[in-house]
Amino acid sequence: MKRFPPLVLLVAVALAACGGEGPGDEDRASGIRGRALAGPQCPVEVEGSPCPDLPWQGVVVATDEASGEETSVTTDTDGRFELALEPGTYEVTIDAGSAPPFAESQTVTVEAGSYTEIVVSVDTGIR
Repeated sequence: MKRFPPLVLLVAVALAACGGEGPGDEDRASGIRGRALAGPQCPVEVEGSPCPDLPWQGVVVATDEASGEETSVTTDTDGRFELALEPGTYEVTIDAGSAPPFAESQTVTVEAGSYTEIVVSVDTGIR
């Protein structure tokens, strides 16, 4: 019966060596998450007839202001996205080529251990 303690110790060491995320690892994650919304959707908005912005599907790009490195992600059907990024300052916009829609870039600061929530406003060009 005295063989079990060394076996238990061996199993514990083997499991620890496997790595993976442990408790608290998610606390060290940082980046940007949010939603891309496209609007206007109607050429003329009329009171009582709302014309809300709609989710935009496409590529959101974050450029590290210090290094110039770009990181991109494709939004889901609800326009939601998440980019895991190191702490720093990023310029965020969309990659839509040279035709509408467009989005003005926005400067976003990512703090260690947290995600910065943003909305990317995509201009459809409808007037």
